[in-house]
Amino acid sequence: MNENKTKYLSKLHQLTQNIAIAGLVLLAAPAHGESAKTASSRSISYLSESAPDKAESDSRLKATAFQLLPALVTDGYREESSQVYATGIITTYLEASYTSAEVTLYDASTTLISDIDHDGFYHRFSVTFDADTIYPEAYIFAELYLSYEGGPWNYITASDAYHIYRDSEQDTFTIETELAEGFDPGYYDIRIELFDADTGYRILSYGPYDDPSLTALPLEDSYYDDYAEVIAPVESEVIITAAGHTHGSMGLWLLSMSLLAALFRRFRS
Repeated sequence: MNENKTKYLSKLHQLTQNIAIAGLVLLAAPAHGESAKTASSRSISYLSESAPDKAESDSRLKATAFQLLPALVTDGYREESSQVYATGIITTYLEASYTSAEVTLYDASTTLISDIDHDGFYHRFSVTFDADTIYPEAYIFAELYLSYEGGPWNYITASDAYHIYRDSEQDTFTIETELAEGFDPGYYDIRIELFDADTGYRILSYGPYDDPSLTALPLEDSYYDDYAEVIAPVESEVIITAAGHTHGSMGLWLLSMSLLAALFRRFRS
């Protein structure tokens, strides 16, 4: 009898140690959005004149691979948009690059698309812009950057290359983006940068000081946006843990430890 009791107490002690180790691992895990090493998003781009309907857009976006990005930088200085002139060295292997005097960005607008939990913050949005050129045509592409509440610019995605034709409105272009992970809820500014598609030379940047529609968009990643639906049936203590706060996991761990300690004392007596 004493031998069985000893074996049981030994197993109980080992179980207690395992739970303690698991609790320490949970506490050491970084909270979502605080110490994440990467962010991710996915985008599609298209001429606005031939924009897909919602179903096709959903399908195309779903079939697009997520792009891994560095962790969102939120503190520090950001450079505002400015013109870029042809001061770079162009080698004989490259065609002459366009300048901001030859290609301009006439107008931009943004559309907020998806807010699953109806909290006013969207994980999917689109940016539409109309670039013009003094030439019969030019071949360009765009890059998008986000700034979290006035912080530094963070690269998000690059569009497909496309042609623009003088001041035509038929070449208006759209980039549609889904923020997957690494973007805390907040107000984001958008910056568009245009590039020569043949040389990769940066032509110009266009941001919130150029167009108010690129200012203070209420955004968050899809983790936050579908969070309410995912955890609605779950008890509140687990909700706290899932939200990345350590006191929820600590409470659950301490409760388990307390119960095991009580059992341990009972068998010892």
